[in-house]
Amino acid sequence: MCRGGGRAARASAVSRGAKILRRTLSGGALLAAVAGLLWWNASDPAGRPLLWITSAILVAAVVEVARMGSLALIDVRPPLLLGAVATILFAHAALEGAALRAEYAGFPAAAEQTARPGYLVEGAFAVLVALAVHGVTRSVARLSGSPALGRSAGLLLSGGLVVWALHDVHAARVNVLNALIVLALLAASAAPLAAREPGGGRRLLVVALLAAWLLPPLPALWGLWHAYGTGGLVALLALSKIGDTAGYYVGGAIGRSHPFPAISPGKTTAGCVASLVAATALGGILSATGVLPEGRFGLAGGLAAGALLNVAAQAGDLFESAVKRRAGVKDSSTWFGPSGGLLDQLDSLLFSIPAALATWPFLFPTVAR
Repeated sequence: MCRGGGRAARASAVSRGAKILRRTLSGGALLAAVAGLLWWNASDPAGRPLLWITSAILVAAVVEVARMGSLALIDVRPPLLLGAVATILFAHAALEGAALRAEYAGFPAAAEQTARPGYLVEGAFAVLVALAVHGVTRSVARLSGSPALGRSAGLLLSGGLVVWALHDVHAARVNVLNALIVLALLAASAAPLAAREPGGGRRLLVVALLAAWLLPPLPALWGLWHAYGTGGLVALLALSKIGDTAGYYVGGAIGRSHPFPAISPGKTTAGCVASLVAATALGGILSATGVLPEGRFGLAGGLAAGALLNVAAQAGDLFESAVKRRAGVKDSSTWFGPSGGLLDQLDSLLFSIPAALATWPFLFPTVAR
């Protein structure tokens, strides 16, 4: 009995060691990919490669979410995909506006700010597009008895508004405000009819929450890079992910208590504390070495940035775990083997990017361009 128990314990240790090795190698490959992206982005003063790659990642994440467990039954793909296109075009208008402003002194400053009036406006735009698509789709399908006609009506009507609002960089700032009003009216008028279906109210809520959570952050990375440079982008990525690494290894080694058993049973108190400590310390290091711009609070600003982003990153991890549990899956997909799916790699960023956009203007000066 004792020998059998010893063999089982050794087998478990070997299995865990192999899992840690695979996860480490997977993380290393992702780190190399990020380094390649930063190198490519440095070749374009406007930062187009960053927008292209984050746009592709966002579309892939939407496809992954739409196929995830019970979410596949709600048909969230059309509203989320068009919402993703809207946020991408939003960021593209900002990028081209900034490029024109840098090239032509007479280009209106207001147009440069088209897609950067604030993260809340970007988020509202994405959510209203998704709700308008979903509401019109379900309403037309209910009235006509044709799901295909409903989907076509939702995509064409909402998509036409998005393209009209953002196709002209010069006029986009005014057009976006008008489009927001029309999208809000569409969503509000179609929602009651869509909600009368069995489970319709729940579907509307799921679409709104997924759109607000998933769509705005990644395209907003371009705005953060434009404001704080490559150093700010590197700092954001490092502070968002260092906690994952520290929490995983420390929690696996000495973690005993589990503060969130119903949401994330593998997360330990020791891992959460180690994650916060590591990110806070790294924030100080990045500030002291000049990766983060020197702010009004000096080293304390770097420490605060590390702590704030880590709290947001851990909250993002827990939120994604809750979404997966509601969907009835363990990992968002198997695209990254032992590291799970694409959403499992992005979970911390989906909260830390908004946190950085909200807090960094108070901590650090923007980079002059």
